[in-house]
Amino acid sequence: MSATGQWEVVGKAKKDKAPSRPMTKTQIKQFVENMPRIEDNDPVKESHSMFDAFIAKEKKADDRGNNVKTNGVSKKVTQPKKKKVETEKKESKPKSLDEAIAKIDKADLQLIFNQSHESFPENPDVWLKDLASFLNLKLERVHENDAVFKDKPKDFPLCKLSKSCQEVLISSMKKCSEQTLEHLFYHCVQTMLSEAQKGLATYGYRLFLQSLAFHKPDIPLSKFPQYLDLLKTHHNRPVRCLSILWALGQAGVKRLRCGLRVWLDLMMPALGYRSIAPYCVEYLENLFSWHKEVRPAFGSMTLRDYFQVLDILFNPGTNIQGDLRKRLQAQYPKVKTIAFGENPAKSLRNFFPSFLSRASPSCVPQLKHELLSNLVTCLLTDKLSFSTWCQMYTKHLPQSGVLLEHINSNWDTLCKKVDKKMLRETLRSFSVTNDEIASQSRSIPDGHEHCAVVCRELLLKLSQSPFPWFSLIFSIVLVIGGIVGYDIYTSPSIERSRTVMFLNKYGILAVLEQAWRKIQMFFSKVIGWLRENVPLMYATVCEKVGPYVTQAWRKSSEFVLWAVDSSRPYRQYAVAKTVQAVEWLHSLNPDFWSQLGGYFWLCWGFVKTNSLWLWKYILHIAGIAYSWLLQNVLVGKFTPENIQQTTSWSLSVVQNYTVSFVGWCGNVFTQVTAN
Repeated sequence: MSATGQWEVVGKAKKDKAPSRPMTKTQIKQFVENMPRIEDNDPVKESHSMFDAFIAKEKKADDRGNNVKTNGVSKKVTQPKKKKVETEKKESKPKSLDEAIAKIDKADLQLIFNQSHESFPENPDVWLKDLASFLNLKLERVHENDAVFKDKPKDFPLCKLSKSCQEVLISSMKKCSEQTLEHLFYHCVQTMLSEAQKGLATYGYRLFLQSLAFHKPDIPLSKFPQYLDLLKTHHNRPVRCLSILWALGQAGVKRLRCGLRVWLDLMMPALGYRSIAPYCVEYLENLFSWHKEVRPAFGSMTLRDYFQVLDILFNPGTNIQGDLRKRLQAQYPKVKTIAFGENPAKSLRNFFPSFLSRASPSCVPQLKHELLSNLVTCLLTDKLSFSTWCQMYTKHLPQSGVLLEHINSNWDTLCKKVDKKMLRETLRSFSVTNDEIASQSRSIPDGHEHCAVVCRELLLKLSQSPFPWFSLIFSIVLVIGGIVGYDIYTSPSIERSRTVMFLNKYGILAVLEQAWRKIQMFFSKVIGWLRENVPLMYATVCEKVGPYVTQAWRKSSEFVLWAVDSSRPYRQYAVAKTVQAVEWLHSLNPDFWSQLGGYFWLCWGFVKTNSLWLWKYILHIAGIAYSWLLQNVLVGKFTPENIQQTTSWSLSVVQNYTVSFVGWCGNVFTQVTAN
């Protein structure tokens, strides 16, 4: 600031600029014309897609609704914006599944398929993906309440779709290869999971997956490792896991073999997850309720699969809830039947080694009982199981001792079923092996002494045979027949033989001849009467009673089937509760039943050893009681002589009345036949 109080510029003074002159109109016009211009091009056309047909269809419908013709001139009626907002709000509301599926038209599906086929003739997977996307788009406003559709029909929701639409889907699938269908199934499962993650409905993809599984049940079986990876990826999200299992489980609705493979490979490993395990158990129950006959599933299970099921069901170390374990054990007999196959007489020899190696003395009681029953079944059904047992005996002495003890304790029931010749040879081989082991200087292995004792007991029981009652009776009849035949052969004639003379002397022959004549006459009359009247009676009965009997049989059959189906849950509940009650009693005192059995056999041994003394004592007491009755009770009118006379008189009276009644019946029958 200067001394005069005004601001001054510090620095060099700049040169004065030339004053800017304003442009004239002509200059502005030339400047604008010389500027670069931007030309407006036409908008880029959209590429054709599968939804163009529906857009055109909707435009036509809108034009028809909005154009009102008056005197041949069409006038557009503009609708207020409030109505559009209201319609949009109505469309955003969720619809019911039945209403949404009812709007799916066969022509629309066929149009989508035709457009995809024309646009991509060499990509069949695109055809089916477009169909699946279209179905899901039509059902996107329907909320999903349950991922597995519990308490719904087995073919839900596909049963809601019309047959004509299902035919379009199946016909399009038939035009694709099996590899394409496998890839498409996996793609639909992944897309269903991604749509569910966004909170969108997936009914369309479920419909398509169900239709594909019904058409080709083997399709889901080819990519089990990928589906296992999906389950492991989403194991913390139960709803997604249930969606995957539901999609794969649809293969078992039409084919038991495929459903069983899905359960064994995917659902059985998931039994350890508490949120998924109930559905896995319910699926197995439904699988066997859908397919009553298990024969089509023969050969679908391997040895490894069966023993995995056995270990899971009967091993208490597995992480399965108690009620689910009991429900699975109720289905175990059918699983075992499928595992044994169509011809157990040739397949059980392969199961025997695994059964025997698991039957250790320290095994839990429930598992031990199942193993021993299966081992006995192998020995009774497949004779080659004996040779397998001989090969395994040296290395499995404790297990063999358990099996031998079971056979010895149940000998009364097994002696009539087992092949005694094979068992005797096997036991002799075991005895030789036991002697060789005992003669060695090395330490005797565990279970050797027990096996040796049980082998001797079984060999002793095999050497003892029961009393031959049949042979005795046959011998007596044969001897009597031989004596009678020899007597008739050595006599001059039958009438002069000692046998006939003996029968004639005591009146037996006359009685036999009279009885034979009466029997012959009676049968001749009966046969004649039956020949005349039975056809007439049968025709009358068929005419009068036949329709009612047929209807009654049909109604009774329907009632029996209804009763069986209705009572199945209650019967299963009763069985489950009975098993729980037995286990509860066993848990209160596990040693009670074994102690009770020990006391019973101790008492039985005491009675058996002292039975002779007891019999003599009983006879002595009976004699004393009889003498007391004679002296104090059987006196006067109740003496033995009076009782004998009264009894003989009563028998004679009954005999007279019986003869009179038989004679009266004969007279009546004679009169009836005469008329």
